[in-house]
Amino acid sequence: MFYRPINRLYLVLTLFLPLLFSNVLFAQHTDPRKRAYTINLPADSLIGTLQRLEQRTGTNFAFDPDQLRLKRTTGYRFVQTPLETILSRVLFGTGLRFKLVGNDIVIIPGRPEIWTIHGHIRDKFNGEEIIGATVQIPGLEAGVTTNQYGFYSISVPEGNYEIFVSHSGYQTLQKMVRLDKNIQEEMELLLQPQILEEVVIKPSNLTPNPILLNEQNFTAKQLSHASYYAGETDVMKRLQMQNGIKAITEGSSGLFMRGGNSDQNLILLDEAIIYNPSHLYGLVSVFNSDAVNNLQVYRDYMPANFGGRLSSVIVNRMAEGNSKEYHVNGGVNFMSARIAAEGPIVKDRGSFIVAYRRSLLDVFQSRFKLFNPSSVYYDINAKANFKLNNNNSIFYSVYVGKDNLLSENSYTNNWGNLTSTFRWNHIFNSRVFLNVSAIYSNYSNLLDLNADTLSQKSQWRTGIKDLTLKADYTYYRSPSNQMKFGLSGIYHRFIPGEMKDQDDFEFNISRDKSVEAAIYYTQQIGLGKSFELNYGLRIGFFGNAEEQRNVYDQNGNPLKKYEVKTFVNPEPRINISYLPSPDQRIFLTYNLNFQYLQLIQNSTLAFSSLEPWVPASAAIKPQYANHFSVGYRYDPGSLSFQANAYYKKLSNQLDLTGHSQIIRNPAVRSQLRAGTSNAYGVEMEVTRAEGRFSGTLAYSYSRVFRKIAGINFGNKFVANYDIPHELKLTGKFDMNSKLSFQSFFTYSTGRPLTLPVGYYQHDGLNVPIYEGRNASRFPDFSRLDVSAQYRLQTRGLGKRNLLHVISVGTYNLYNRKNPLYYHLDSSAGNSKSNVEYGFGFYPWVAYSFKL
Repeated sequence: MFYRPINRLYLVLTLFLPLLFSNVLFAQHTDPRKRAYTINLPADSLIGTLQRLEQRTGTNFAFDPDQLRLKRTTGYRFVQTPLETILSRVLFGTGLRFKLVGNDIVIIPGRPEIWTIHGHIRDKFNGEEIIGATVQIPGLEAGVTTNQYGFYSISVPEGNYEIFVSHSGYQTLQKMVRLDKNIQEEMELLLQPQILEEVVIKPSNLTPNPILLNEQNFTAKQLSHASYYAGETDVMKRLQMQNGIKAITEGSSGLFMRGGNSDQNLILLDEAIIYNPSHLYGLVSVFNSDAVNNLQVYRDYMPANFGGRLSSVIVNRMAEGNSKEYHVNGGVNFMSARIAAEGPIVKDRGSFIVAYRRSLLDVFQSRFKLFNPSSVYYDINAKANFKLNNNNSIFYSVYVGKDNLLSENSYTNNWGNLTSTFRWNHIFNSRVFLNVSAIYSNYSNLLDLNADTLSQKSQWRTGIKDLTLKADYTYYRSPSNQMKFGLSGIYHRFIPGEMKDQDDFEFNISRDKSVEAAIYYTQQIGLGKSFELNYGLRIGFFGNAEEQRNVYDQNGNPLKKYEVKTFVNPEPRINISYLPSPDQRIFLTYNLNFQYLQLIQNSTLAFSSLEPWVPASAAIKPQYANHFSVGYRYDPGSLSFQANAYYKKLSNQLDLTGHSQIIRNPAVRSQLRAGTSNAYGVEMEVTRAEGRFSGTLAYSYSRVFRKIAGINFGNKFVANYDIPHELKLTGKFDMNSKLSFQSFFTYSTGRPLTLPVGYYQHDGLNVPIYEGRNASRFPDFSRLDVSAQYRLQTRGLGKRNLLHVISVGTYNLYNRKNPLYYHLDSSAGNSKSNVEYGFGFYPWVAYSFKL
């Protein structure tokens, strides 16, 4: 009875199980996605490629033609490849995906993966990072620029892309990349040939919406083409050749931008603050051109990561040295001699550079109006860097500069800067970049007093020491959306003025200790194809402790007592741009900036290194400025045009009362008067930057008026750097790859000064009578400089070529007599204001080399 059911079950299993398994196996083999094919697919439209696949595989594809109409594919060859792999390759980067519905494969929209390509852009010859290089993907109209450390990050949907990397003075790099994951791509650019015959590609022609650039950017090569007095290549003099950047007198390194005084510029060398950027009272700057990688100048929109000054930010990035091979370069001119060595610590991982420069005034017995030929200066730049791994790099740099100036009457004035910067760059991931810096800065100044006899000689010293810690984060959310945030803290120690080695001298000016801190957030974002927004907020904190002198307890013992004052101020900044076409830009900017440090200087001095800095305190309010500007830029091709108009209202502007002394004046703070300053102006320029001939024609009109209680009878007066009209013309012509010519012409209205309107005699001396502050003006200023460079190569050591550059030129070609300053003769019977003139016609020769 039990046998029969078993036989029946066996029969059922025997008959139906093979049928069941065959159906399952048939279903697996009939899934069209699993079938493998060998097929060639030429480049075609996506619709054409799918139709070819449909014919070859016999599989039905369903899709909306409107979603596929503009998409194309590249050519493929597949050998025994499953259809699902073929489709994944074909649809890669299109934003489409597929799924099986019945026996049909349906193509539907999908959300593509977003991947990031990041890395550094470097010079192919020396391996140094390139600041401000543009990385663009024209097909997506997406682009970013490298930051101050040469880093870039760009996030786009998955796909195959052609990337363009470009920078002024370099050949454009084109590179194909496949983004199906986050990748790190380190790229290198080649320098342009000496003569650029044609422009293959230009960033502004690639995309109508590049990342907003608010700064002027100068490479070391651009800075090297402008020789100044005696053949010296000088960074600050190169800046003075730019439109709207003024120098109040010949031979000065002071920069006056948009109604701001020279102390209202934040000058940084590898992130360290430089308080006195001058050698020889400004005839030369402290920046050695052999040790410069890049220079950036911000004077419209000031990003929120910078603070503490009202007018501009000047960022000087020191060269890092060649990471590929060893080189020695140097040069000599009538002003100085210099030598530099650079090379790899570990090839392509670390490098160093050491540069030394010394003046030759004592060698050539060069004479200048303010010092005798025995005066000398020197400076040393040194830097090393090392790449720990793909995500971590460290940098250390040092600058030391000294001046020893001896006047005709044997007075000496010695000053110098010492800076040290340690930086750590860390890449958290493909979108987040961090820079941490520890910085030391020390500016000191010694001036002889009572130098008529050695026994009476003493020295008056001023100075300021800083210790800075800062961290800056950058988050690259998308090509058109970048966020930066961070914090910083500076500990200042001020010596406004005191007798050296006499801390208890009764006429010393009280010292100060201050803490300056800030947190900030800034973002630049694209709003569609026609608008860009750049905004930020900086919240600054400043606390000062001013030493109280002559304070004693009940027993007459001196007490250490400080008067403490703190300030907290928000500083919003915003810039909005409208792009009516790919080659035009209209922008509007507003900045609110606070400055807590003030340079005390007699406004009648054209040349002085005596620069005592004092902080905001209970008696001195911080300066602040509301700055509005509007601009237009048009860059259609070989020629570009730009125009800017600005208005700046500066508050709590300080000035000394008439005839106030700085030295041996412990009450100098009480003789400062606060008021307002109003500045406005228009700047226009036309530039040709391509081809054999390049140049700029620039004109600016600007005014600066001050109104300070207790000065000029409380009436408005022009600032001593009010120069209404200024015209600048620069030109460069490359005759061939070896020979080039440069010229620079400038004309400007004479600067204001205060001259007496008469004299009266007292005890046999002429006493001047003044009617108003800055009521007179110097004569109009003009100068034409011309120069030529000849480059040649000869066989050097081994396989090395020795590059020579011989430069010849003439400073002040038509021998214009431009006044430097006036001085009054107080002797009886003489009522003239004597004038001292600057440099006349001065031919020069310079030589430089690189091995």
